[in-house]
Amino acid sequence: MKNTMTFIILACVLMFSTSCSKDDLETNNPSVVGVWKLSSYDIGISVDIDKDDKRNTNILNEIDCEVNEELVFKSNGTVASNDSFHHIIDISKSNLTNDYIFNVECSEGYISTATSYVKESNTRIEFNGIVSTINSNQLTRVFENAIEIYNEDFTEVVEVKNLTLVYTKQ
Repeated sequence: MKNTMTFIILACVLMFSTSCSKDDLETNNPSVVGVWKLSSYDIGISVDIDKDDKRNTNILNEIDCEVNEELVFKSNGTVASNDSFHHIIDISKSNLTNDYIFNVECSEGYISTATSYVKESNTRIEFNGIVSTINSNQLTRVFENAIEIYNEDFTEVVEVKNLTLVYTKQ
């Protein structure tokens, strides 16, 4: 009887331990190591910068600038930011209509930096003083009050917005 019970317990443990695929483990315990590409640049307002009658909160879908920014996390605790998004986006607000007015200037060139990171948990990582969250294959960074919105003649800041960057694992 004792041997039968031991066999049943071992069979159950073996069955449950082999039933999880690598994808299941990655979803429940996402690895930060790898390449993450910038997929969303959001300041919390829906805009139509390219005047195609389609509004987006993701500004990357509205501008005609090349976007190649990547974060490359290595297992040694370093992260490199390659080809950082450095286009100039000036935002003002109309005094008459309260509409947001975007002036976008695409920049050429390549900026790369590297720093260390700390994985606080399976869903939180910190680098450059910002805690980012990981959810499956997306890494989200929120920069509080990072975007200044000016009056029409750019003499006064009339609003500030948070900037939310989302990176998708490649």
